[in-house]
Amino acid sequence: MPIQTYAQDATQGDNSLDPVEFLELPRVASVSASHDGRYLSYVLSAPDWAEDETVETLRILRCGDDGCARTALNNLPESPETEAIWRPRSHQFVVVAEVEEEGGDQIHFFDPETGEASQVTNHPGGVRQVSWLPDGSALIYESDAEAEDDAANEWSIEPFGSADADALYRVDMTSGETSVVFASAGLIEGYSLSENGRYLIVRQRFDPVAEDRDAAELWRIDLRSGESRQLTDNRIRENGARLAPDGETFAYIASVNAGGEPYYEDNLFVQAVGEEAPRLLFPHEPLEVQDFEWDRSGESMWVVGNSGLRSQLYRVRVRDGALTQVTFGDHSLSDWTYDSESGRHFGRFANEHSPGEIHEIDPRTGVLRQRSAIYSTALSGVTLPKQRAFTWSAADGQELEGLLVYPVGYQTGQRYPLVTITHGGPRSSAQFGSWNASRYVPVLAGQGYAVFLPNHRGGTGYGDAFMRAMVGNYFRNAHTDVLSGVDALVANEIADADRLIKMGWSAGGHMTNRLITMTHRFVAASSGAGVADWVSLFGESDRRSGRIPWFGGTPWQENAPLPSYRSQSPVFDAWKVRTPTLFWSGGDDERVPPTQAILMFRAVRDTGTPTALYLGKGEPHNFRQPSHKLFKINRELAWYAEHLGRDAYEADLPAIDPRTEDSGSDGTAP
Repeated sequence: MPIQTYAQDATQGDNSLDPVEFLELPRVASVSASHDGRYLSYVLSAPDWAEDETVETLRILRCGDDGCARTALNNLPESPETEAIWRPRSHQFVVVAEVEEEGGDQIHFFDPETGEASQVTNHPGGVRQVSWLPDGSALIYESDAEAEDDAANEWSIEPFGSADADALYRVDMTSGETSVVFASAGLIEGYSLSENGRYLIVRQRFDPVAEDRDAAELWRIDLRSGESRQLTDNRIRENGARLAPDGETFAYIASVNAGGEPYYEDNLFVQAVGEEAPRLLFPHEPLEVQDFEWDRSGESMWVVGNSGLRSQLYRVRVRDGALTQVTFGDHSLSDWTYDSESGRHFGRFANEHSPGEIHEIDPRTGVLRQRSAIYSTALSGVTLPKQRAFTWSAADGQELEGLLVYPVGYQTGQRYPLVTITHGGPRSSAQFGSWNASRYVPVLAGQGYAVFLPNHRGGTGYGDAFMRAMVGNYFRNAHTDVLSGVDALVANEIADADRLIKMGWSAGGHMTNRLITMTHRFVAASSGAGVADWVSLFGESDRRSGRIPWFGGTPWQENAPLPSYRSQSPVFDAWKVRTPTLFWSGGDDERVPPTQAILMFRAVRDTGTPTALYLGKGEPHNFRQPSHKLFKINRELAWYAEHLGRDAYEADLPAIDPRTEDSGSDGTAP
């Protein structure tokens, strides 16, 4: 089926990103804004090659009609644990950051007008989850219910899965006095305050085992009387629960349907205090709810929703679930923040031109007003690849879409080597922008590759039936969805059928491992944190419950569905592999432990197929050290070039060796 094509302007030239430049791009997260919009804040991260770590810096912008400019403040912490948390109806803020000498994470206060800075708390064990009372008189924060006895801990071993009970505390901003607001007998997984300041809604559970998070329930705490009232009893994980402004209704996100059955899209529910069952809002919209907030009236909610390749801002009327889209365009919205009193919205919009500048959103028109210029210098003069939505039909007629990234210098009618990258999750989707370090899309396009990021069945943003296609069989059709998309790109004379490459991380690694065991079409592949044996992964991983629907039960229950687990485990078909494949894993990965990559590597090596395994020492599920990220990109580019018969790829390295003690750089970024 035909798609939109183009020939790149020959006068534009090719000044594409190399791996070091790509990784050195500053990354923005944790956006927040003062009530009046005069101040914006965000956390900027960039690699420090000399220290081989990512440096995070809190940035404060002062904004006016003519734009926003950085405001220098003394004593702002590096590597803060939170965004700037702005005082209601004020330009003052607090942030949580580590205090040296084992002080833990503590609250720090700042006033950008006067330059005042002070430490607010010195709580044993540190603090987390901080919020202001609506009148700005005090802060609420979470910490352990009791301080640990370090001396006793030196002579004991904690049981696996154990955790300390949590409590919520109040610290008065005038007197500094601290008091307990709510002491849980279990773990507090999240809380929020009602706008009238009277109530807290708390999600708590009493079993510390990580995979039993569905056992958490919601409670409402009356801050005046101290009364604690249980709101739910349903074994559903209610995420992001928030009370309506009057505190008499609450809403939350849950991965269930209207009847409470598990493994559905992330849906938005609303429930009145005292009611036994919630109501699912907009049940027929194919949308994954990523975030929400009540508006000031309590009659509507603002929603960030994923529709596959895009995520947008919506407004939903609580009475009948009527949904109105606010923003439009080929972008993904993240770090959205909303002030109900002023009605101001801010967020980052990633697209083909930028990893995500901060914009203010007009809620009436959806017009975006850019308020940051982080990438105007970093990407000045850089040739970036075009991104387009690509649609095709699967073998069974299912309509599918994905993101097609053209190689830099693309010319219509010329076929290119194609790198197919499948997303993680699998409950997620590829979206416009896609600046992930593990994908390095602009670098691949600059190397002359077309890049394809398909949204196969099992992913989110396309409705319940689409996402639930993996129930009963993880590889029922997701893998053939990917191959049919590759076939469509070959038929459209974009991809060269003899120069196909496959890569992915996590669920993208699962998909890579599956595809190399069923086809020899790919000339090279790279699999990161991919499954080999679902039975062993079920026992090793820190997540279990979400995987049960794929196989129909646990592998250790009576009459366990072991044939289902085995038939979907790539390692048992590894004898078929002929695709030269790299395998990767974090040495400390708890989600997909390194044993999975070791299994696949050893099995593929025994076939005589070229392969290699790299374990990132000390790395969790996703690589964090800049040197490891860079090595992966360079190694994959060399691997692909080798097996495509291209000229040998020369590794791109920073000017400063990370092993050198004196770097001559302070690791700062714009």
